[in-house]
Amino acid sequence: MNKWYLNGIKQVLQSMLDWVNRIQNKSPRQQASSLLARQVHIPTPIVTVGSALVLFALLLPQVGYYIPHVLALAGLIAVLTLFFVLYIRIDLPQFVNDDEGVFLIGLCMVLGVGFIELCQRFPAFSQYGVPVGAIAILVTLLLHIRLAFLVSAVLSIICGVLYNLSFNAVLVAFFSSMAAMLAARNVRHRSDMLRAGLHIVWVTCLCIYCLGLYHMWPRTVTLHRFAWAGINGALCVFLALALLPILESFFSRITPITLLEVGDFNRPLLRRLMMEAPGTYHHTLLVAALAEQAADAIGANSLLCRVGMYYHDVGKLEHPDYFIENQTMRRSAKDKAELHDKLNPSISSLVILSHVKDGVALARNYDVPDEILKFIPEHHGTSLIKYFYMQALEQGDEESPPAESFRYPGPKPHSKETVIGMLSDSVEAASRAMEEPTYERLRSLVEKIVNSKFMDGQFDEAPITLQDLRKIIDSFAASLSAIYHVRIEYPEMPEAETPSPLGQRRPS
Repeated sequence: MNKWYLNGIKQVLQSMLDWVNRIQNKSPRQQASSLLARQVHIPTPIVTVGSALVLFALLLPQVGYYIPHVLALAGLIAVLTLFFVLYIRIDLPQFVNDDEGVFLIGLCMVLGVGFIELCQRFPAFSQYGVPVGAIAILVTLLLHIRLAFLVSAVLSIICGVLYNLSFNAVLVAFFSSMAAMLAARNVRHRSDMLRAGLHIVWVTCLCIYCLGLYHMWPRTVTLHRFAWAGINGALCVFLALALLPILESFFSRITPITLLEVGDFNRPLLRRLMMEAPGTYHHTLLVAALAEQAADAIGANSLLCRVGMYYHDVGKLEHPDYFIENQTMRRSAKDKAELHDKLNPSISSLVILSHVKDGVALARNYDVPDEILKFIPEHHGTSLIKYFYMQALEQGDEESPPAESFRYPGPKPHSKETVIGMLSDSVEAASRAMEEPTYERLRSLVEKIVNSKFMDGQFDEAPITLQDLRKIIDSFAASLSAIYHVRIEYPEMPEAETPSPLGQRRPS
């Protein structure tokens, strides 16, 4: 028998599949590069709805299965989800199509509610010891401090509701979370977490003391609740330290703690760069310093810029002698590169291009985080290797070589940090060839390079503004003029007054 309703079901399923494909195409992680793309991508709307459903299932046993209560809970979660969506679209648009970021927000909300319910299951566990601050630390380090404020406020209200509409629970949870959030901003080492825990303890104690004065608690009750404040701080530190490495790895996020660990030059890959390609190592240090100062100027992640540029040229370890900074026998910048003299420009360009692929492979072999690994392909984008392209044109072949074969494979920069990395690399290399590097000439050079990259479309996929580029130009010009500053010529001492090697005056 012909089942007439199957056609309608097929059309609905096909429409849903088309919608999922359209959403997938908007993911910045899918656009970044096939080299860096994640294997699994869940559209952001599906992640949002899924997080809301999990939160609903988690809170449903608390409110009961009475139909009005269920409808009220569904309405509240729908309003909460809508509020989060609108806030992110308006204030933090970088998370709109970030499926992993939205998933992490939802997971942190679920974890926070789970911590509250777990503490509530133990009657002896006080509401003043609920570690809501642990979620504030995680969201601050992995996502954004403004998101941490929003998540903390919502979890504090949920905590008060679950503890029988306790205003005391809301107040303590909110202020302890604020202390955790503000302390997490300055976390650079894992030991700094202990300092964050101490801030949580004293802020919680202060809230309990004020509540004790208001409610006129006996001194023994207040002191007993001070002990729970200590437990609160200890749990926040323990949970944050336990969950941070797991969430960092699973969601490809990176914290200042990991950045400083990865940026240690005693790590094997950076140690190899120092020993096997000293010219590239020195170039890396200068470029990292330029990038860090420019990032500070526009409010980007300066630590990520610095560490990312430490690794941007690690691919040159495979063939270090083919890169100009490692050719120690060259006498001046006008000398030809000896190894490339024997190669066709097309072959030379392939050698230069290969350092991107080699760098990504090396970084993966040494477990470099993805956020840093992005600097390797994106700091060149799809730029043209002009030197060898012009050399190929000058050879006067019957056909002009296609410019695309002399371009880097990309992708183009997708963040402010990798844009800064691209510009700092180009600017530092070009400034070395300048014979009289005055401030005016250096600034003119920087402007020329920035305009060239802009006209070439290298910034088309990055959230950077013309105002940001102007600040980057100012920063580069100031930094380069400090690097290439003029030194005075020290006068030589008269021969008669020159001391002997042993410090004794020579006989006249």
